[in-house]
Amino acid sequence: MAHAIERPEQYVCLNCQVIYAASVTGEEEKHHFHPPSGCAVCGDPEFVQIESYIPRALNRGESE
Repeated sequence: MAHAIERPEQYVCLNCQVIYAASVTGEEEKHHFHPPSGCAVCGDPEFVQIESYIPRALNRGESE
């Protein structure tokens, strides 16, 4: 059986909007994705999954 390539989760720094590929931990069958502990560009520790970033950014823009 061929292995299907899985795309890693991506996270966006909420401060400077740099995109990171998630770190992977665990076994091949049971693995988990994790955001970095801090942004290498600005040092901010807050990240959101890329799928949630655009709706969150749009909501934040409406409140400004």
